[in-house]
Amino acid sequence: MSQQKRILIYLFSILINALGNSFMVTAAIGSAPWTSASEALARLSPLTVGLAIVVLHVLALGSALILGSRFSWWTILLSFSLVILFGTAIDFFLSIHQLLYIPTTLWMRILYMVIGMPLISLGLALYLQIGFVLMPPDYLMKSLISRFKSTSIGATVSLAIPFLIASILSLVEHELIGIGVGTFVFLLLNGPLIEFFQNAFPITRRVQ
Repeated sequence: MSQQKRILIYLFSILINALGNSFMVTAAIGSAPWTSASEALARLSPLTVGLAIVVLHVLALGSALILGSRFSWWTILLSFSLVILFGTAIDFFLSIHQLLYIPTTLWMRILYMVIGMPLISLGLALYLQIGFVLMPPDYLMKSLISRFKSTSIGATVSLAIPFLIASILSLVEHELIGIGVGTFVFLLLNGPLIEFFQNAFPITRRVQ
């Protein structure tokens, strides 16, 4: 596979991830952890969900640096650019949902969740296989895995951070924001779905 095609697939993976997140946000029955925290921050600030994602991801990258990870300025710039693309894409897709249709019945909201979750997992499956530059939360997870010397503990703590942020901000509003059944279903199924899509759409690492 040529380098140009890998870059296109990489960018597509970010956009398909953003589209999936927009479906889960619109469903309003629980989003992926970092998106949940972003929804809560957006509710309590002038930020959009996409801009809130940028802010939280920058904090995640800063936390990774504090934990001892070292990146070149080029990696930091590319990761930040990736977050800008991701956040902007989510806001764009959310605006499309607002223009076209917002589900109100429970069954339609569940349908939106069922559509969104596999899209996120597909995006992550492609993105992780190519892995040019990672999103800040992924660098934070790697730093935590290194710090705890355990993949399971590091991964769990990295997901607990946005969940805690969303929970604290929800307490301020006296209602759950971004956290719901969809969040826990996502945590349960995201790993198996990523594995399924990686097997279904393997990407060779050899550049032709």
